[in-house]
Amino acid sequence: MTHTFIPYNKVNQIAYKDLFYIDQPEKLSNFYSFSPDIQGLIEAAKARKKYPVNRPLLIDVLKSHYAQVSVTEKQQLNIDNLINENTFTVVTAHQPCLLTGPAYYFYKIFSTIQLCTILKSTMPDCDFVPVFISGSEDHDFEETNHLQMFGKRIEWKTDQRGPVGRFTTDRLEASINEFLTLLGNRPAVASISEMINNALNESSKYNEFVFKLLNELFGKYGLIILNMDDKVLKSAFIPIMQKELTERPSEKLVWETQEALLEFHYKPQAYPRDINLFYMQDQSRERIYFENNTFCINNTDIRFTEAEIMDILHKYPERFSPNVVLRPLYQEYILPDIAYIGGGGENAYWLERKRQFEYFGVFFPAIIRRNSALFITQGQWKQMQKLGLNETDIFKDEHEIITSYLENASEADFHLNSESKDIENIFTSIANKAIHIDPTLEHTILGEGIKMIKNIESIEAKLKKALKHKEEISVNQIHNLKAKLFPGNNLQERTENFFQFIATDGLDIMDSVMDKFNPLDRRFLIFFI
Repeated sequence: MTHTFIPYNKVNQIAYKDLFYIDQPEKLSNFYSFSPDIQGLIEAAKARKKYPVNRPLLIDVLKSHYAQVSVTEKQQLNIDNLINENTFTVVTAHQPCLLTGPAYYFYKIFSTIQLCTILKSTMPDCDFVPVFISGSEDHDFEETNHLQMFGKRIEWKTDQRGPVGRFTTDRLEASINEFLTLLGNRPAVASISEMINNALNESSKYNEFVFKLLNELFGKYGLIILNMDDKVLKSAFIPIMQKELTERPSEKLVWETQEALLEFHYKPQAYPRDINLFYMQDQSRERIYFENNTFCINNTDIRFTEAEIMDILHKYPERFSPNVVLRPLYQEYILPDIAYIGGGGENAYWLERKRQFEYFGVFFPAIIRRNSALFITQGQWKQMQKLGLNETDIFKDEHEIITSYLENASEADFHLNSESKDIENIFTSIANKAIHIDPTLEHTILGEGIKMIKNIESIEAKLKKALKHKEEISVNQIHNLKAKLFPGNNLQERTENFFQFIATDGLDIMDSVMDKFNPLDRRFLIFFI
């Protein structure tokens, strides 16, 4: 496997706000505490000590979580080191997608592990622990119940409702079997099957399955998987949840920040509520809102006075679940974190949070963009070379690629721009002469010129169509390449599942890929496999 890099600004599929933060982060300095580079991370590590967390509590929770699985030596060392004030975490998070969902799920974790390695080499007196938070409390099942691989969608069908992590594994086996069948007889499928089925057989809840599968995949790298749907952790977070319920500051603070970000053409990412907490039970996760001096649970008849909801908060903190606006506060309040690694959309909503963090007195970490990558097979690369396409060309719009190919493949020039310009000049000259005779004729004459130019454009389109027909095989090859490398005109990493690459090249591909990742290197990775 070989690789290369291209600048992110050559990747047309990268959103504006994402590219802006990659290329011009200094312009957004009012919205973050630490620059997204090694110097910013060094400063974050120094500043983090002023925001202590309950390390013994965190270690006890992790030990209870990991009591059910085998722990690698590196994981055990990471957990033990968390007691030290010179040990920090680097965090990423994602919803518990079916069998990891899109490939960037892996890329987030790779980026997090690699950043810890980079930080250790830069600050050898400190230790850095990679942490993955599975958003098990999320109740938007339609976002997590499927994956795509080889262009085919696989879906987990269940009627369960409420927080996804608390689902039973009912009917999950059918989706897994469909997934394994799709992988076929590739070299590493037996290992993948054993790993997935072991996790399934040892789990009664979906969150357990996700935890055990990720632990099998990433345990050797020292990754710590943390389930935040935990009563002990929620108990520690009570002071922040109480403030959110009684003072309700987040909505105003986030709205004001979103207004300020509009100057940079950043549209709001996550809309804050008056109260950014859900009330959660096994089969429901409903929004809490405040109305007529009463705390109401959406879509239910449940109502609380302030005294009543405070009593429940302290007795049953596990019933309260932060939404997307409050969730970052939760993880930073619990973990000795110095950096959050996310994609472009995530980083944009983190930029909306600084003032909110300041209000609650919670440490605001460095915001680092994860690596992005594209896999091109040897067969696809040979076809690209035959078509005269390099690794940058393939990111262009399909229409642009085809037009460029036709220009280079044919000796005939189908463009009629110069002819159109000549016609425009002729009719402008005629109109100028007519003005001296009858000024009212100018509009009519120029209109006739426009008609002729449109006719010429129509002729050009016909010439191009004829060339496309002549080069039909090559044009179809370009179309098929784009469809496979950019499914639905999206980046491969946002649609295709990473297990397909493991199935072909074995689990060692994880080491090979991760070794090339560096989230501080602001370039897009391309792998040739």
